[in-house]
Amino acid sequence: MSESKTSYIQFCETEKLPIHLQAWWLDAVCGPENWEVSLAYDSGQNIIGALPYFQKRRWGLPVIQLPPFTSYAGPWLSYPKEPEFKLQSRYAFDKHAFTQLIESLPKAAYFVQNFRPEMGNWLPFYWQNFKQSTRYTYTYEPVSDPQKVTAVMKNTLRSDLKKASKLVYYEIENDNWEVPFELNRLSMLRKSMRQSGNAEVFHRLHSALRARRQSVCFVARDQKTNEPHAALYLAYDHQQAGIILSGTDPKFKSSCAVFGLIEMAINWCGNRNLVLDFEGSMDPKIGHTFRAFGARLRPYFQVWKAKNKMLELLYQLSR
Repeated sequence: MSESKTSYIQFCETEKLPIHLQAWWLDAVCGPENWEVSLAYDSGQNIIGALPYFQKRRWGLPVIQLPPFTSYAGPWLSYPKEPEFKLQSRYAFDKHAFTQLIESLPKAAYFVQNFRPEMGNWLPFYWQNFKQSTRYTYTYEPVSDPQKVTAVMKNTLRSDLKKASKLVYYEIENDNWEVPFELNRLSMLRKSMRQSGNAEVFHRLHSALRARRQSVCFVARDQKTNEPHAALYLAYDHQQAGIILSGTDPKFKSSCAVFGLIEMAINWCGNRNLVLDFEGSMDPKIGHTFRAFGARLRPYFQVWKAKNKMLELLYQLSR
């Protein structure tokens, strides 16, 4: 194991990093040998920034890309805990830390990362010839009163939820990973899209999450046959929960069961004071559903760099 990786694992134990950046998460979704980390230090050799990355080969060339089942990656900065840390000092800190992180990255034919929504500065990457696209997710602030959740819904959504309540029942099945994975596979197949990762990787992630009690699985089942109509799988940390995957059996698509699962997830997060990140989609149909629940639109940066134009085009076409 590299010295930087060892240092990062220790850093994760002392800092409250988001779940996607935890070393154990990266071990699960990448495999322990397939990720590394770039680190930034202050003058006292204390870690002030980290950029863990997933390495693989495509077309016989090294690439750095998002790991499976991971919506966000990119850098994380540990700012000084000073009561009067001025804005200009923050910008200087960003530049100093980002420059170190970028310089420590290995050469890659293609690099792409989704920065977390709270990471609002990618300018030092621009100075190093990286490019950026603004993407969007939806988040729901914690609300502990179910009536307030219902109050902000669109009327048509309330009708869909009422319809679903006559067809399915909802339950939490935290040890169940096969059903959400399979329903997600069927949903992706119907849309002619590929899944984020395979069953082996998801099972590994599920095991890591259950060992830490940091996941919850909601399933909607048929009231007559007990067949699963839809499922939704969340991972969470001390501040936020995110939808890792969801899916609906195409033959039960009209039951609207997934809407009931989203409502269930919102209320579950509200009771635990967790922000729910839909880890959303740029698909207008999916975005319409999230907005119907009253979720808030949040931008985030997708930052990338290709060795040349041909590789950039090749990567975009192969996604």
